[in-house]
Amino acid sequence: MAQKKPKLGFSDARSATQGGVKSCLRALDIVHYFTMYDAPARTIDISEALGIPNSSADEILRTLAAMGYLTFNRETKRYVPSYKLVATGRSIERNFFGGNYIGDLLSEIKAETGATVFVTFQNDCWVENVAEMRGRWLTPNDEIDFPTEVILYDRDRWQPATNFAAAILAQHSNIEIIKLVTRAQQLGLGPSGPSLMKYLVDRIAQIRAKGFALCRRNDIVLDSIAVPLQLPNAVSPHAVGIVGEKLFESEGDIKQMASAMQSAVMRHRDRLYQASVGSPAHGHC
Repeated sequence: MAQKKPKLGFSDARSATQGGVKSCLRALDIVHYFTMYDAPARTIDISEALGIPNSSADEILRTLAAMGYLTFNRETKRYVPSYKLVATGRSIERNFFGGNYIGDLLSEIKAETGATVFVTFQNDCWVENVAEMRGRWLTPNDEIDFPTEVILYDRDRWQPATNFAAAILAQHSNIEIIKLVTRAQQLGLGPSGPSLMKYLVDRIAQIRAKGFALCRRNDIVLDSIAVPLQLPNAVSPHAVGIVGEKLFESEGDIKQMASAMQSAVMRHRDRLYQASVGSPAHGHC
């Protein structure tokens, strides 16, 4: 039986930016449902968990089953994902992420640090968590309440919302960062009108120079390091980072752990780029 209910939905500001057909978004939510629950489900189970009308859930489930992405048992009235869905995901992973590149990278960083490893990317003005591998500090039921914005306005200045956001911003030019602030203002994420951005630009310049972004929170015992993650086919910057309890005691520990992460990223990135260059999509046999 499944142990965790999906956390779905966005903030009001973020929801306002999500275009597209509602049924399409609901279909993706249903697919995501099966990543959180590990048991066959009836239509009513899914509609209640996702907060969508039973009739809408039923129509989408029937469509996905007709296309072969779900299997349906007429006796029990339950759905489960079919292997077609798995094969589709693996094909996307192979074509755009070098096969198990992300998984291998997360495994190596976790083995070296013992911490929980996250991969994030910039989704408009927000940071999206897309992959994680739990380490010794976090259990599957632990939830961390991080700001999801890339930048936020606090203490009369713009600043990176988290160290993961800072590692993402370090891959932007200063002009792109200023445009992002303008975009955030348009979405109501900060005050409108001219804003002083010197602190934000200077902060990101420091992150670029160091090659990593550090976070040490006082409200909970938490340390975190994030580094930029470059992918050959990405259209938005990514970051990979670790989160854990008391990961380092000194500046030497911080530099050593950041160096280990950067080395792992470089090794796996070289492998990924070699695979990408040699793929048929790039004109090679």
